[in-house]
Amino acid sequence: MKTRQSIVYGFLAVILALAFTACSKSGGGSSSGGGKSLNSATELKEYLDKQPANSPDNPIKVAMKVNDMMIEDIVKVLNKAGKYVSLDLSGSPLTAIPDEAFRNCKTLAGITIPNTVTSIGDYAFSGTGLTSITIPNSVTEIGWSAFAETGLASLIIPNSVTSIGHGAFGGCTGLTSLTIQNGVTRIGGFSGCTGLTSITIPNSVTEIDGNAFRGCTSLTSVTIPNSVTSIEPNAFHQNTNLTSVTFQGMIASNNFSNAFDGDLRNEYLAGGIGTYTTTAPVAHYGSVWTKQ
Repeated sequence: MKTRQSIVYGFLAVILALAFTACSKSGGGSSSGGGKSLNSATELKEYLDKQPANSPDNPIKVAMKVNDMMIEDIVKVLNKAGKYVSLDLSGSPLTAIPDEAFRNCKTLAGITIPNTVTSIGDYAFSGTGLTSITIPNSVTEIGWSAFAETGLASLIIPNSVTSIGHGAFGGCTGLTSLTIQNGVTRIGGFSGCTGLTSITIPNSVTEIDGNAFRGCTSLTSVTIPNSVTSIEPNAFHQNTNLTSVTFQGMIASNNFSNAFDGDLRNEYLAGGIGTYTTTAPVAHYGSVWTKQ
């Protein structure tokens, strides 16, 4: 009798194991490292409808493989559900994040961008609930205002990126840490990042856009590497606590517009390479700079 019972129980265990394996391999409803695996906006809606209300620091993790055509419907679901979601798009057949793809999607708290993506479009994530982002090494271009007005607190830009569009991270007031790897040749897009206290501009940069760091009111010092050949108007305008600027190379006068408040441009063109300081807060055009 004991032997027969053992055989029966063993047989049932095998059936249950096979059933579980079959379920986990079927589409939609399985779990993965990136969260719940779903295949469509419809499945996403059904899943989120069953989830309790949550907070941005405890987002619902969802993994999806999407194409360009699916993104609009997914955003509609996220906005209507009103629940914070971290979206893992790993493995999706995307080569670009389209312009305005997730714009103003307040409940998008996190996203994993596929490593096939080479460009992030204009306003792609502006106004979203993102607090952190990992930009894959495949990305070469970040569009205008791509991450503007988000809650990003830190940022690493990989050395694959060669272009950062105007206002790409504008208004990210919580951004306190910024690392830009060698590779970027033109930099801009950090206006209104009031939390930035220091920046490192890599030696690959040749141009600093107009308004690039405008209104970064916590920035106290900056070093311009000798690779920079052009600084456009207002690049460091309204940096009210900026008191030290170091130039490591020479910039022609016709490529150096009124990028700084006060008389720094004129002092630099006369004095050349070195560090320039001001004792007064740079809050107006009359600030006086002196070469050390």
